[in-house]
Amino acid sequence: MLLIIGIMVGYIASSLISILNFNASADKVHQYVMWGMGDFGSVSMDKLPWYVSFCVFGLVGALLLVKPLNALLLGDSYAANLGINVKRSRLAILLTTSLLTATVTAFCGPISFIGLAVPHIARLFLNRSDHRHLLPVTILVGSVIALLCNLLANISTASGSLPLNAITSIVGAPVIIYVIMGRKRLHYFN
Repeated sequence: MLLIIGIMVGYIASSLISILNFNASADKVHQYVMWGMGDFGSVSMDKLPWYVSFCVFGLVGALLLVKPLNALLLGDSYAANLGINVKRSRLAILLTTSLLTATVTAFCGPISFIGLAVPHIARLFLNRSDHRHLLPVTILVGSVIALLCNLLANISTASGSLPLNAITSIVGAPVIIYVIMGRKRLHYFN
């Protein structure tokens, strides 16, 4: 049911964007298309303090949620038995994730697959699911992969820079396919 609701919200957002694009000038539509390709270079020096502030706030929030994240790995009732308020923890996780996603999307455009693939890459490196180790490694691996993808995207071609989303999709999609196909071999409760 949640999947269907998510798809419907996506359709509504897509319809509203189409209406806005229909009524927008050609240069605004071009600006929107370029934003949709993702670009870390769009964060100017005057926007950088805001960007860093929101990211640091979200990352600190994520690091403070290590205990509930570890407890929730084993199920809601187990977490509740450990004294975790499951409903409040899920809301805090959702708000923290939303803040980080919204910050990057607002400043850099939608960057595909980094947030989806990187936690699995970090988990494969560590071969464990303890968020005390997993979160810092995920932050580090995510930063490295994002910078490498940005470097590859900015390699000069005849027509200029490549879209960042094209590079991140090439890197991230195989990881997600591997995770889905190799699900039986992955150990999430080490």
